[in-house]
Amino acid sequence: MQNKFNEEQIIKLAAETGANAAEKRFAKLQKEAAEKSKDKRLYNTKLLIRNYRIFKAHAESAISSAEECEDSVFDILAMMSDKSFRKAETTVKAIQSSAARTAIIINHITAMVETYEIWCEKSGKPENERRCRVLKALYIDDNPPTPEELADREGINERTIYKDVDAATEILAALIFGIDSIRM
Repeated sequence: MQNKFNEEQIIKLAAETGANAAEKRFAKLQKEAAEKSKDKRLYNTKLLIRNYRIFKAHAESAISSAEECEDSVFDILAMMSDKSFRKAETTVKAIQSSAARTAIIINHITAMVETYEIWCEKSGKPENERRCRVLKALYIDDNPPTPEELADREGINERTIYKDVDAATEILAALIFGIDSIRM
């Protein structure tokens, strides 16, 4: 028995097949974009944390202040993804604006690290408390220990130090970037 389709049925079947393929492709592209965006936020969080002391020194010694900046912390975080933001800034106004934005970001990071510390304490899980201690010791506190010294102090191996930093950064990214850090 042979199926015979008329022209209208063939067109309808082709349209449905094409629409289904386009829908699947679009969903895949959306998922890839969300993952790339999440990766960028994690990367940016790691950069912010790793450079915290430098940014703090910059903000404290800058002539301009956060009060002089019209940008909000969320505007500044959004700018971090913009390619033009990464280009060298050459004007005095740009330097002043950069100093003010740095001060705003430092204040935000400091507040979010404090929030993270409270969250870790309230979790009641020793590994969360250790992750917070590790993150703060390596990147926030003055006079950081080496990873080897910190591993000895915490009674863990050095590889666990880096795993702790990664786990802490995941939570910290959610605190720093808010809901955008987890959108899929």
